[in-house]
Order: sequence, then structure tokens, then C-alpha cells
Amino acid sequence: TEGEVELLGVPLSSARRKNLPPLRRRIGVVHQEFRLLRHLSAWDNVALPLRLAGVAESTVRNDVAELLDWIGLADKMERRPEELSGGEQQRLAIARAVVTRPALLVADEPTSELDARQARRTLALLAEMNRQGVTVVVATHSEDLPARHPARMLTLEAGRLVSDG
Repeated sequence: TEGEVELLGVPLSSARRKNLPPLRRRIGVVHQEFRLLRHLSAWDNVALPLRLAGVAESTVRNDVAELLDWIGLADKMERRPEELSGGEQQRLAIARAVVTRPALLVADEPTSELDARQARRTLALLAEMNRQGVTVVVATHSEDLPARHPARMLTLEAGRLVSDG
């Protein structure tokens, strides 16, 4: 009900609308329902944020190829999202969120569709990003995830903060 929200050094109450797109480009988001663009291939879904940011096409090709290989989808780069399993779509959504090397990564249930091996790899990626200075916020209902990856944890119940530990 009071105070100031500041995001990546920008006070939001005084931010001008025209200054928000550059701020948004510094944020990667992994949506729980993936929000992949159905008419684009896996390749183009990952490349889109880089292209929107005006990154040189040679860099786009290298970065997208590297990420698709890392997430195990290099052989499915031409497939559309509906041709991929739920876990593959989730990995694709994560790749799209991290390809720009954002300053802030917000991930809603980023491992919910992944098998144990892929979940470990994904969490290792998020931990490495955090180690390199990216602020990583993960929302989860899993009680096991925070136990295996200790970090600052906020607990919400009915939309209210009940624990900050």
C-alpha cells in the first residue's frame, strides 16, 4: 500500500512509458504455460528476442545453435511447438528466456514438465546465471526444489508474504 517499486534500478512509479521497452528487454521470463509462438519453428522462437533487440544475424545463428544444442533440441530446430513434447516446449521456453542474457530472469515453475535429468540441468543453468550476476526469481510449489537448491526464499500464502527466510 506504500513505498516505491524499483526494477533494475528504474523506479516504476516515475518511469515513462517510452522507457519501458528497453527495461523489458533486460528481463527474461519463463511462463508456466510456455507462451511459444505456434507459427514459428523452435529455432525462430529462440531467435526472436535477439532479432527484436537488433542483434547481428551471425550472432543470432551462433547463440541459438549453441542453446538448442545445450537443451537437446538441435535435431528438432525446424519443428513447431505443437510437434514437441511438454518437456521439450518447456526447455524451448527457457532457452528463449535466457538467450539474451537478461539481467533479471523470472521463471514460473521452470521444471514442472521436465524429467529429473533435464530438471537438474535447468537448475544448474539458472544457478550459473545467478553466479554470473543475473538475478533469478523462481516461483514453485515444489517443497523439494528449495531444499536441493538453498537460496533466499519468500513464502506467500493467499497473496501475502508469510516468510522471508
